[in-house]
Amino acid sequence: MGVAQGRGFRPWLAASTASVFGDSVTFFAIGWAAAGFGADAASLVLTIEGIPLAVLVLAGGVLADRIGFRRTMAACDAAMVLVMAAFAVGAIDGAGLWMLVAVGALSGTIQALQRPAEGVFPRLFGAEDLDRRMALVGSAHQIARTAGPAAGGFLIGHGGLPLTAGLDAATYAIVLVALLLVRPPHEPAPAPAHGSVWHSLADGARTAVRTPGVVPVLVAITGLAATVLPLVMLALPLAGRERGWTAAETGLVSGAWVAGGLVMTLAVARWGALRAPVAVAGPALAAGGVVLLGLRTEIWAGILAVGLVGVGTTMLTSYLLPAYVARTPPEMLARFSSLTQLAQTGPVLLATPLLGVAAGVDVRLALAAIAALLLATVPAAARVARLPRPIPQRV
Repeated sequence: MGVAQGRGFRPWLAASTASVFGDSVTFFAIGWAAAGFGADAASLVLTIEGIPLAVLVLAGGVLADRIGFRRTMAACDAAMVLVMAAFAVGAIDGAGLWMLVAVGALSGTIQALQRPAEGVFPRLFGAEDLDRRMALVGSAHQIARTAGPAAGGFLIGHGGLPLTAGLDAATYAIVLVALLLVRPPHEPAPAPAHGSVWHSLADGARTAVRTPGVVPVLVAITGLAATVLPLVMLALPLAGRERGWTAAETGLVSGAWVAGGLVMTLAVARWGALRAPVAVAGPALAAGGVVLLGLRTEIWAGILAVGLVGVGTTMLTSYLLPAYVARTPPEMLARFSSLTQLAQTGPVLLATPLLGVAAGVDVRLALAAIAALLLATVPAAARVARLPRPIPQRV
């Protein structure tokens, strides 16, 4: 990475990591507060953010391509400053359930408009070493997400929701300032607006279908999203209760997924992407971890199993996502990014209730389904691996 690129990339990375940390703190606190209203209320608050994410993320891709990446991200960060500042003030006398739901819905809407631009922002700092740069962003954000809940638990006890929301507003202000100061050296000019939003979406979808390797990447990402998040959010807590694990023990097992993924992203950030055959083996390794989780009930086995899931899935995504971004036409960067965002959010809304039904019969049945779906991603990933490694188009 060149010096000029590094000077722009690193301040943005530091600011965006702070913002991810603030978000993680706040939404742990919101989940904790929602749990006080009962299980149904907690489920509603946790689900409500995902709905606008799935519905509006494609529109976010069109928006960023039309008005520019930094403008879109800056406007969304400014909106989140206002939302979190208002939440901090409104929660001083206590937060009702309606307030928690409103914050989740507003946050999901704003994130849907921002994520397509944010997902490809590292590419704007240069085409070389894209896999290492994206892995660096992923590992920094993962560390922030890991530290956030622990900090949120501490801050809830020393200032409640006003303190956590105020901290989140401050971190959004930090990343907003960074976006106003940083000038990525390869940011494309906004694409001319031809026709309606629907026309732009259709144009992007047609181009994606025609671009070699794009559809298999989306299929593989969809398979991973439909398995890993329901595993961690649904199947693992149910398995923990069934096996008599404490909340702390179950949390330790769940954290192994983050730890495994973090180890892999740090390795890629240091040494570059894995070779294609090794990356494609990732889902098989993850499926093996899920099988181990189904067969053994000891805590150590759970930690090892879920750690393998984190390592295996990240082996594949750290190869696929940079390849996908490198194949993206410069004038459609955000629209292509919105497709991957949809592939990560939409399947969770569908797979979670279905796997919940299976888990209601037997948790091992849900785990078997998850392992099978992980293995089903291998053929799509292998199709991408057979293609020549792409060279990113200049922007």
